[in-house]
Amino acid sequence: MTYRLGKGMFVGALKQKWAKRACLGTAVLLSGYIYDKEIQASSIWRTVRTFSDVGIICLDYKINFRSEKGIDYLDKIHQRAARRLLRCCQENGGLFIKFGQSIAVQSSLLPPPFRKELSVLYDNAPSVSVDKIAPVIEQSFGGRRMDDLFDEFSTEAVASASVAQVHAARLKSDPSVKVAVKVQKPEIKLQIDWDLFTFRTCARIIQYAFGIPIMWSVQEVEQRLREELDFEREANNSELAQRDLDTLADGWLKRAVYIPKVHWEATCKQ
Repeated sequence: MTYRLGKGMFVGALKQKWAKRACLGTAVLLSGYIYDKEIQASSIWRTVRTFSDVGIICLDYKINFRSEKGIDYLDKIHQRAARRLLRCCQENGGLFIKFGQSIAVQSSLLPPPFRKELSVLYDNAPSVSVDKIAPVIEQSFGGRRMDDLFDEFSTEAVASASVAQVHAARLKSDPSVKVAVKVQKPEIKLQIDWDLFTFRTCARIIQYAFGIPIMWSVQEVEQRLREELDFEREANNSELAQRDLDTLADGWLKRAVYIPKVHWEATCKQ
């Protein structure tokens, strides 16, 4: 009787101990998920997803790639890899759309399935609501409200890309002129360092696994992407292009090309 009671108490205590551990583990995972989603714009989960997909693609090539089995067999492997990579870029969004677009243009270096599958990334990206865009604008201009900056501002984006979207508006300083306002999507600032870390790491994995020397290009790609996210730099380039158009172009080109005027009082990095 005493033995049975002692055994029952031991089993009960063990179950209680594992129940507490399960509850603690669930709480930690839930807290991590909420932190990643709300504070880091899902950057950590996007990184995990990318490492998983790149790892699966590498294993697929390592295990199944056999040149003696012919082109049709190899194309199936390329297509599986391209579709998985496309899905990863679409689910991650943001800079991963840029990464996918960069891969798609490498038609002379990569198998045709990659170009075919990833070319869909050139279609319009989904836009975010003006409620999420407004804080980006207001923070960039020292807390000034949208009503202080714009006489009108379209609630729907007229164009959307991977890292930014465009709204039609009229400035408070000159309501008679309709302008296009390019705004960086709010999550990009939080995601860029994680995304570039993921890009560097994946490049190292591919170079190590297959002996393809691609790390030389990583620094150049990172620099170009960071420059592309600097809208003040883009505005300066726009004015340089206008200057060249005015001084170097012939009459036909001047009539055919239009470069929007930069309103510097309403321009910032984002």
